[in-house]
Amino acid sequence: MKKKFTPENIQELKENQIFVFGSNMNGNHAGGAARLAVEKFGAIMGQAEGLQGQSYAIPTLNEDMEKVTEEDLITYLGNLRNFANEHPEKEFLLTAIGTGIAGFDTNYMAYMALRANLPDNVTIPEEFSKIKGFKGFNSDMTCRGFKYEEGKDYEEQGDISACSNGFHYCLHPLDVFGYYPPAYIGMNKFHEVEGSGDMDVDTDDTKIACSKIHIGAELSIKSIVDAAIKFTFSKCKWVKEKIATGYQGAASATGDQGAASATGDYGAASATGYQGAASATGKESIALAAGKDCKAKGALGCWIVLTERGEWDENTYPIISVKAFKVDGKSIKEDTFYTLINGEAVEMK
Repeated sequence: MKKKFTPENIQELKENQIFVFGSNMNGNHAGGAARLAVEKFGAIMGQAEGLQGQSYAIPTLNEDMEKVTEEDLITYLGNLRNFANEHPEKEFLLTAIGTGIAGFDTNYMAYMALRANLPDNVTIPEEFSKIKGFKGFNSDMTCRGFKYEEGKDYEEQGDISACSNGFHYCLHPLDVFGYYPPAYIGMNKFHEVEGSGDMDVDTDDTKIACSKIHIGAELSIKSIVDAAIKFTFSKCKWVKEKIATGYQGAASATGDQGAASATGDYGAASATGYQGAASATGKESIALAAGKDCKAKGALGCWIVLTERGEWDENTYPIISVKAFKVDGKSIKEDTFYTLINGEAVEMK
């Protein structure tokens, strides 16, 4: 979907233009673009969302000045989409919402803006025009019959549509495993990539289709898992005993014999201390056992990632290998703890 870019350093608006800024649920427009909206474009203190003068507010922080959830962002951006569709005579200048005081990652907010399927009368900031992610390949660097090379750029013509036309990759690191399973070590490869140009998304997961793609460095399974944990940490909702609930939640237990559990879809639980335990029960979630003698288990359809470590070398327990396994109910049983011994997943009795 082609997009016009929002001008930088906006100080005045045309009669038909609306300044779109990030706000908070208290409507306290005290800093950044929100303050500019109050001073120049009619934003109203105490109004958290929607049209106000020649500006439009999208909450990115809640009443406690913490990041809103992904579900909330989908709702608020959907409200903008609907309002812009109802007012085709207006041009809505979307700023880099959420990337300032709210602290959201620019790459993530670029994806959320793309996912919102905003109409053509909504411009986007130029920093939202490129989105980094992850792509899987066969061992010869082919994907659906097309051969790629690391470090190269590629361009596709025609209308870009997810699952139909364009170069495809995923925002969420773990989503690539659904297309190229990590269990096939030596057969499948994974790379970091950056997409741009015309873009579209498939909301069943975080798949992105784009007209332009750059193929970056190859990644190990461990690198992808580390990226997945980093990706999810900023979105978790914590409850007692290191349990993270909600879509894309993340839990981590770092102490000896600690336990971490992720119960929401696309969650990540990691145990990094001695004899730690990690478990995942949500759809496509991951349980990572990274410490010495750690174990992991998952529900059917989840992933467990197991780490085998050597003996203490007066500095650390060195990593011997890291392997990922799909909980398929056959070779890897559901709700059963496993550890990695001699490169193999071994059931814990």
